[in-house]
Amino acid sequence: MTIKQYGGVFGRNPTFNDVTIEGDLIINGEVFSGLDFQGSWNASTNSPALASSTGTKGEFYIVSVAGTTSLDGITNWGIGDWALFNGSVWQRIEGGADGNFVNLDVTGTSNLASIAGTGNVVLGNTVTNPVSNYANQQGLGWNNSTKVLEISSSVAPLQVGRTSGGGDGQVLVFRQASNVAAEIRVEGNAGYFKPYGGGGIDFSATSGTGTSELFDDYEEGVHTTAATCTTSGTIGFVSSNNQLAYTKIGNTVHVSGYLYVNAISSPVGGVQISLPFTAADLADSGGSSVASLYLTNVVASNVSDFVGKIDEGNDFLLMYLGNSNAVQATSAQQIKAGSQIYISITYKTA
Repeated sequence: MTIKQYGGVFGRNPTFNDVTIEGDLIINGEVFSGLDFQGSWNASTNSPALASSTGTKGEFYIVSVAGTTSLDGITNWGIGDWALFNGSVWQRIEGGADGNFVNLDVTGTSNLASIAGTGNVVLGNTVTNPVSNYANQQGLGWNNSTKVLEISSSVAPLQVGRTSGGGDGQVLVFRQASNVAAEIRVEGNAGYFKPYGGGGIDFSATSGTGTSELFDDYEEGVHTTAATCTTSGTIGFVSSNNQLAYTKIGNTVHVSGYLYVNAISSPVGGVQISLPFTAADLADSGGSSVASLYLTNVVASNVSDFVGKIDEGNDFLLMYLGNSNAVQATSAQQIKAGSQIYISITYKTA
């Protein structure tokens, strides 16, 4: 078949003034000879007016404006398409730079710059519609009515990654409108989930009876502590032994460590040792907690034990000296240079 052009533009999106076709044009096995180009057709306004099952065999128009005018059940008209009458019905011949299909079957490899449309988009040889019957279907579907992307497979249905030259960083980002709500990232061969805005892992599906089933924090670190005498004087720790290690899981924090006193100045009263987090203010004093203490090399050799506690709303442990009669706030007087304090406490944070 030879197409001779008389005016217009002949290229990927052809326009014609006059066209002569020498030979036969075969469409879907049907031979067309003596094609007669009628001009441009506006498929949006149906101008000039065309009607289903009405025309002269071989007459054809080229779509100048895309639209959905129905001709013999065809409504997906794109710019550059041909509307050709075969003697019985109108047929559409794909002619634009962008494919415009109701159904597209692809075998082998296909590179698509974009897919756009008002209907559902389905990829996968066993998926007929993007529905939620994942047990029986495999593939990827975009449901245009529910605006849901659905993926189903007998293996891992979704695999995302960064290129070898991309380095560490995000591989998946979750957004609420334009705001980042969470991300999954990789660093080396390790993967990390990072929630934003006070989010976390929700265990409410386990139907517990607690007031919260959200795991929203985990932290490990060290706290450089300091001692304060409740009445007067000072107690100082050597810089190499003045830190407490902590692990915070949700709102529960465990603190432990070893402190070495290297300087004092007339300490009087109780001893406050700072902690990394403030204790929670809970009902029935549920935020208070007792510490396990062990002291060596103190002033009085007959001191039997020390007691430590944290009260609600405080960010320090208060150390008392205990005896057989009562708990007395006189622990500071028992501390001297060279005293060693071992601490372990678990409490609820604010």
